Amino acid sequence: MSPKIKFELLSLLEAIKKVELYSQDFSNADDFYHDQKSFDASMMQFVVIGEAIDRLDDTYKAKHN
Repeated sequence: MSPKIKFELLSLLEAIKKVELYSQDFSNADDFYHDQKSFDASMMQFVVIGEAIDRLDDTYKAKHN
């Protein structure tokens, strides 16, 4: 595995952990949605996830699809 792919995969895992952290204290989706800071921070991590996936090599994505 190339260092670039490893870096992107680690970035994905970090973003996922952040979403879990930012959302763990809410008992339901409605409360989470209305907490603007936590919700916006989580949505930003989904942007990070999407960008990291876009940067992955197409061959790697095809192999692991």
